[in-house]
Amino acid sequence: MTASDTAATTPARKPGLLRRAGANPRAALGLLLLAVLVLGALIGPLVSPYDPVKPDFLVTLQAPNAAHPFGTDDLGRDIFSRILSGARVALLVGCVSVGSSIIFGTMIGLLAGFYGGWVGMVLMRVMDVLFAFPAVLLALGITAALGPSLTNAMLAISIVYLPIFARLARAQTLVVREQTFTEADRAMGFSDLSIMLRAILPNIMAPLIVQASLLFGDAIIVESYLSFLGLGTQPPQPSWGAMLKNAIGFLSLAPWMAWFPGLAIFVAVLGLNLVGDALRDRLDPRLRKSL
Repeated sequence: MTASDTAATTPARKPGLLRRAGANPRAALGLLLLAVLVLGALIGPLVSPYDPVKPDFLVTLQAPNAAHPFGTDDLGRDIFSRILSGARVALLVGCVSVGSSIIFGTMIGLLAGFYGGWVGMVLMRVMDVLFAFPAVLLALGITAALGPSLTNAMLAISIVYLPIFARLARAQTLVVREQTFTEADRAMGFSDLSIMLRAILPNIMAPLIVQASLLFGDAIIVESYLSFLGLGTQPPQPSWGAMLKNAIGFLSLAPWMAWFPGLAIFVAVLGLNLVGDALRDRLDPRLRKSL
C-alpha cells in the first residue's frame, strides 16, 4: 500500500474546539468575552479589592487611579468591585430567566404542537396575547404590579420570553411529529409522553438552544432597564443598570460612574450575541455548508 493510499483510507481528524474557534474569529471573541463575564461573576467576591456596598466618604468621586482602577462613586464605593458584583446579578438573571422560560415554553409548545386541536389553540392563544405586548413594556407592567425586586424582575423577564420559546417549539414539533421515526414509535405502541421525550424533544432542541443564547444578552439589557427605573435590583446590591441610574446626576463631574457600567453591559451583550451567532451558524443546517 502506497503512502497516497494510506492517506486516502485514513479518516480525517475532526478539528478540536480551539481550532474551530480559531477558524471563526467572531466566535473566539465571543467566547473570550463570555469567559470574562463568567469569571468575573464566579471569582468576583474573591478578587474584589473593596466591599462593593460599603461607603467610604473619604474617597468620594475619585477618578480612576492605582487604588481604584475604575474610580469611586458619590458614596466612595469602588466601582471596579461593584462591576464584579454586578456581573453576578447579570449572570443570575440570564440563567434563571432564560432557563425557566425555555423549560416551560418548550413544554407548552411541545404539547400544543403534538396534540393540536383545542389544546393547542388555547395554549397558543395565551402565548399570542403575551407576545403581542412589547417585551420591555410587558416586563415593566409585571414588575410594577408585583413590586420592585430582583426576583420579580427575573419572573417578569421569564414571562416575556415564554411565548418566544413556545411558538418556536410548536413550529418545530409540527414538523418532527410527521417524520417517519415518530410514526414508527407510535405504531410500536409507545405512549405520547415517551414519543415526545424520546423522538420529538431531542430533535427540536437545536433552534431552542440558539434562541436561548441570543436571549441571554437581551435578558441582561431588560434587567438593566428595570434596575435603571428602580424596579429591578434594589440598593445596596450592585446592578449595572442601577449604577447607570446613580450616575445620571454626576455625568459632568464624574463621567466614569457611567462609563464602566455601560461598558460592562456592552461587553457582556456583545460576547453573548457573538456566541449565539456562532451557535446558529453551527446548528442551522442551511448555514452548515458555509462553515
